[in-house]
Formats: sequence, C-alpha cells, structure tokens
Amino acid sequence: MLPKASIHKLVWLGLCVFASLLAACGGGANPQLIGSYPKGPASSPTYPPPPANLLVVHNAYLELEVGSTDAAAQRATQLADDYGGYLVSSQSWYADSRKYTTLTLAVPVAQFETLRQSLLSLGSLVGERVSSDVVSITGYGADAWNTFSTITVQFRPALPSFSLPSVTGPGWNPAQTFEQAFRVFVSIFTFLVDIVIWVVVVVGPFALMGLGLRALLRRLRAR
Repeated sequence: MLPKASIHKLVWLGLCVFASLLAACGGGANPQLIGSYPKGPASSPTYPPPPANLLVVHNAYLELEVGSTDAAAQRATQLADDYGGYLVSSQSWYADSRKYTTLTLAVPVAQFETLRQSLLSLGSLVGERVSSDVVSITGYGADAWNTFSTITVQFRPALPSFSLPSVTGPGWNPAQTFEQAFRVFVSIFTFLVDIVIWVVVVVGPFALMGLGLRALLRRLRAR
C-alpha cells in the first residue's frame, strides 16, 4: 500500500496533465478552414456556335459625288464583275443639266466589304446606309460565295469649284499683242489712204472744173 504522500503526488500530477490537455483543446487552437469559394472572377459562360446554315447578309446604299457619272458607273460595273458579282439594274436622269446615275450591284457575301471599299474610292462619300439580315442557306454548296448581298450606289456630279480668273491669262504674250494691234492700225490707215486717193482721182477733176467755171462766171459779171 502506497503512503499518503505518494498518493497526493499522483493525484496532483494527474490534475496537472488534465489541465494541460484542456488548454491545448481550448481557444488557443487555430480554426481549420472546412470549405471556401474559389477566388477570382467567375468564368465566362460559353454559348454554342450559331447553326452552320445561318449567314449574315449585309446590304448597303451609298451616295457618292464624282467628277464623271458615266466613268464612275462604268468602273463600278467592272468592279462588281471582278469580285464575282453582276449589275442588277441601272437608272440615269438629269437635274439642272447634271446627270445622275444609280446602280444596284449584286456581289457574293464574302466579297461585300471588298467591293464596298472599292466603290468608296471612286468619289467622295455623301451618305451611307447599311442593313443586315440573318438568312438560312440551304442546298448543296450553299455558302458565303454563292449567297449574294446587294450594294446600291448613286453617283452625283460634283459641283464645279469656283476660281478667280487669271490676271494675265494663260499664254499671254505682249509682243504678239503689239504686233496684232499694229496690224489693225496699218489696215485702218491704208483704208483711209485708199479713200483719199479715190476722192482725189475721181472727185478732184470735177472739183477743179467747178472752181474754174465759178471763177470764169465772176469775171464775166465783173465786165
């Protein structure tokens, strides 16, 4: 049997160990993260691609100011042909003695923007409208190369620019002007001399005869 002092020591040691265990399991322990949301922005939603049989078709209306409507219309028709398109319709009219021309061109959807930029280079842009439609393409081989957009372009003649007339004018030559003026003077002078000669030759003898007859009559009256 253990003495009382040993029993007291064992009890005291047990109490100390129990107190230490309570301190370790108390507020001094760090809380553990059970779960958390992912950091950073949420991933963008993904959408399925549009159906393969749908195509965006653009159609445009352009107003261009050009130097020559005929030349611009001819060039625009050639451009449409170069890009796999064709001329749908053409219309021309006159206003204030100035010619206006409107063309409607069809071009493959894949060449729409290329033809549009080429047409804009023909003159100065006055106005533009562009519309878009989503169309369903069906049939074997239907794609952006055999589906057509339209571009309607109106060519209007540019107004003539006002410029002040030149002071001297192109090709001004003072020596040539003096020569022309001298020739006119000589022509007028010779014409006057010719008149004097005609008067002296034709009228002179009759004038002398008249003067002589008058002098004779005066002498006869004096007698």
